[in-house]
Amino acid sequence: MNKIRERWSAGTAAIAGWLQIPGALHAEALARCGYDALVIDMQHSPTDFSTALAMMTAIEHAGAEPMVRVQRSEPEEIMKLLDCGAYGIIAPMIETAEQARELASAVHYAPRGVRSFGARRPMMRYGESYMKNASDTFVIFAMIETRRGIENLDEILSVDGLDGVFIGPADLALSLGCAPVAESTEPRVMEAVDHIRIRAHAAGKRVGMFCNGAAFARKKIEEGFDFVSVAPDLLVLTNGVRKIVAETRGTAAS
Repeated sequence: MNKIRERWSAGTAAIAGWLQIPGALHAEALARCGYDALVIDMQHSPTDFSTALAMMTAIEHAGAEPMVRVQRSEPEEIMKLLDCGAYGIIAPMIETAEQARELASAVHYAPRGVRSFGARRPMMRYGESYMKNASDTFVIFAMIETRRGIENLDEILSVDGLDGVFIGPADLALSLGCAPVAESTEPRVMEAVDHIRIRAHAAGKRVGMFCNGAAFARKKIEEGFDFVSVAPDLLVLTNGVRKIVAETRGTAAS
């Protein structure tokens, strides 16, 4: 079973890392740090498909679930990523039930969806029974990150075949007329985040959110979020290096 689903079955939240830097070596190293999953960001990073394939393989072999935030919600791209070993998809800018249905249809085999059969890497992991149980091996999130997405939230949540919704807080804040930051304290953004969580759970769906720091991610888990991504690799790297440089120069705060 997908490790994220194992967490959910045990009544706990799943924790993921977020990869903005292309490369299999650091992806494998981070997959050994205790994350349940690592999300390869193909929307806002230079990571291409071939690099993503190497990263997914490294992540899986290191013991975490490889997930991908796709560049756009296109069925062909999503099907190919699933065939190559993505066990989770986060699709950006889902604003209507029609878009959500197209996403759900792309990930499931007939009669539930229209996914074409050619699961090269998943069959290495799950064997000949993969097709029968495929829908239990991955996690699919539709991103809610615009005012229009919130307006159509209940209709999106009613779509069969999606595990839930994932909040993109920076774009959500921007859409609501606020600064595009991941951990906004603007009342209208916080209210929107709470509204999405409440409506998702009322519909029997899971809800996840992008977080920068551990304290904020922990707060979201305590509020009832089922999935959090925390500590993007580029942010961890630059914060760590700034601290090292400051300590070396003797300018670090004591």
